[in-house]
This record gives sequence, structure tokens and C-alpha cells, in this order.
Amino acid sequence: MTIREAALEELRREVDPYGGKASDFVIHHASGSIAGMRGLAADTAGLAKDKYPPNRLASRLIGALGGPDRYWFGGVAICGYHPGNEGEPLLCGLSDSQCHLITQVYSALYEEA
Repeated sequence: MTIREAALEELRREVDPYGGKASDFVIHHASGSIAGMRGLAADTAGLAKDKYPPNRLASRLIGALGGPDRYWFGGVAICGYHPGNEGEPLLCGLSDSQCHLITQVYSALYEEA
């Protein structure tokens, strides 16, 4: 796991190095002025398992954070977001408290693995 700043397009290319097509999904809903969390994953990762290795730890982390309880393949990125004016999420960086939460949950899951 790495926490760092990166442009959205760079994150999309990292989670899908074979085509750069990634979709985002809700992990934790935004509330008022508090940013939520969204994940990014390759669109075809579940269909092309030969290119995208199973990501057991990301699957457990995303579920523990309140995201979809499913099995993930390949790289997954987590971003902050605010609801946009027309319902489209505006992705942003994670807050310090979100980074701390992710790190704490990840550490606990990693120790169990």
C-alpha cells in the first residue's frame, strides 16, 4: 500500500496499465462538507484475470471501509470525493483523517493475513 498524491488520469493508468480505463465506485458517501471516499479499479480486471492478479488485501480493505463486499483483481486506488452539482462526483485527495483510517485498517488486516 502506498499513500501519495497523483493526478486522476495517472491513477486510472496505474489501476489499468493495459488500457487506462477505470471506473470509480463508492466506498464511503460524502456528507455535507465532509468528503467521502471512492475507489478506482480497472473495468476489465474481473474478466481478464490472467492480466490482473487477485487482490485479496484490497478486497478486505474496501469491505472493511464500507465499500462493495466483492473480490477485486489488479490495482485499486482510493480517492476522496465531493458530490458535484450535477450528481457527478468530484474526485479529490484524501484528508489526513481518511489517510489515517485507511492506514489503521490496512495495518490490522495485514497483520491478520
